[in-house]
Amino acid sequence: MSEVDKKNTQSSIDAVRRSLEDIKTSLDKYQHVENLLGDQEMPRQDVVDGFIQEPNLIGLQDKLDAMHPADIAAILEQLPLDERLVVWKLVRSEFDGDVLLEASGAVRETLIADMDAHELVAATEQLDADEIADLVPDLPEGVIADVFRSLSEAERLQLKAALSYPEDTVGALMDFEMVTVREDVSLDVVLRYLRRLEKLPHNTDKLFVVDRREMLKGVLSVSDLIVAAPETKVCDVMSTDVVSFNPDQDAESAAHAFERYDLVSAPVVDGYNRIVGRMTITDIVDYIREDAEQESLGKVGLRDEDLFSSVWKSAKNRWLWLAV
Repeated sequence: MSEVDKKNTQSSIDAVRRSLEDIKTSLDKYQHVENLLGDQEMPRQDVVDGFIQEPNLIGLQDKLDAMHPADIAAILEQLPLDERLVVWKLVRSEFDGDVLLEASGAVRETLIADMDAHELVAATEQLDADEIADLVPDLPEGVIADVFRSLSEAERLQLKAALSYPEDTVGALMDFEMVTVREDVSLDVVLRYLRRLEKLPHNTDKLFVVDRREMLKGVLSVSDLIVAAPETKVCDVMSTDVVSFNPDQDAESAAHAFERYDLVSAPVVDGYNRIVGRMTITDIVDYIREDAEQESLGKVGLRDEDLFSSVWKSAKNRWLWLAV
C-alpha cells in the first residue's frame, strides 16, 4: 500500500471514529430521555417520537445520510445492541440493503431481526441477484417467497444460478452486471450504445465481445474504445488473449490470477465458452477479507458458525431458495 493510500485509509478510519463519538453523545441524550419516561404522563411512544424530532437526533440522522454504507456498518458493529438498533432506525431505508451487506454476520442478524417482512423485501429490492444470495443465510424463511416474487424472471434465474454453486467458488462470487458487444460493429456504435445506459457497472475496464449465441470471442478495453478511431470495427481492436474463469473454479485460484495479471474484471464462462457472469476486483477483495476474518477466528479456536449462523441454517435457506 502506498503512503497516499495509507493516509487515505487512516483518514477514513479517523472520520468513522469521530462520527462514532458524535453518535454516542446523541445516544447518551436519548438514554437520558428514556430514563425520564417513567415521570411522563404522556404515552411512551409520544415521548420517544418527540425526542426523535430534537435537533441533536436530526443532526445525527443528517450525519448518517452523508455516510457510506460501509462506514455506517462499521459504526453499528461498535455499538451495544440497544444503541445499535436506535441508530439502525435512523438509517435511510434506501441504504438498508447495502448496510446489511457490509455488516458482519453477527451484527447483520440483529439488524434483520429488528426488521419486518415488508422492510426486508424493500431492502433486497435495492440489491443485485448476487448480493441477495449473500444475504440468504440470514433471511427468515417466511421472507424468502416474498423476496423471490419481487424479482423479475431474469433476476430469479440469476439468483438460482448464484445459489447453485458451493461457497468459495467463482460461481458463488460472480456478479451478472456486464456489458457485451458484437465483434462486427464499429466503435462508434458501441459508444452510442453505452451513452444510452444509465451507468456502467462498477469496475468496468473492459467490454466482453460475444457472438449471437453469447459465446465469448474476446474483450474490448475501455481505453482502446476511447482512443481508437470511431469507424474501427470491434474485431480489429479487441483482444483474444483473455483470462477467463469457470464458475466451478475455486475462488482462491481466481484471487491469485487477479493478482498475477493485475485484473480489474474478467469474464466467467461455462463449459461451452458461453458467458455466464463476471468476476471483479471487488468480489476478490471481499473474498480475501472474509477469508482473513475466518482465519483470525480459527487462530483463537473459534469458527464462523460459533458467532454467526449454523451451517445447517445456511444450507437449509439455500435449498429453500432453489426450491421456489
